[in-house]
Amino acid sequence: MIRCSQCGEEHDVFSIEPRYARPDAYVRIPPDEREYRTRCGDDWCRLRDHQGEGELFFLRVTLPVEVLGERRRMHWGIWVEVSQAIYERVMDLWDDPDQAKEPPFPARLANELPDYPSTLDLPGAVRLIGPDKAPQFQLEPQLDHPLAREQRTGVYPERALEWVARFLH
Repeated sequence: MIRCSQCGEEHDVFSIEPRYARPDAYVRIPPDEREYRTRCGDDWCRLRDHQGEGELFFLRVTLPVEVLGERRRMHWGIWVEVSQAIYERVMDLWDDPDQAKEPPFPARLANELPDYPSTLDLPGAVRLIGPDKAPQFQLEPQLDHPLAREQRTGVYPERALEWVARFLH
């Protein structure tokens, strides 16, 4: 439990997952066009261009970050963009109990996370964990971006609380 500087109450940062409902590209589609340009579930999303010729493919994943001193990780619920071939492969493996044997595959972050320089399109890799768990996204190890550095080195509990505060208040 960590005391919140905004409300003065204590919060368990591990009980709250900062989570994005959709990839940013979905939100940019005008609401009156979403019915015919989007097909989305809780963990997958396909978006069509205006002409209906091109598509973008997205998966909901988590971005784990160790919280120092807690020996636990906090997970951002984010979306990543993948190729059509990868999207189709993941859909084929979605309920497969052996999906964790699949090698990691390339993806790009599809949400702008607050309080960072642009996070849209940051490269990384997704690993399937199992049919009952969200896949995990690791930013490229050599990436020089504050979010990538925090994922590599971990954050203090107060930083984790900063992340979840905007989802609490």
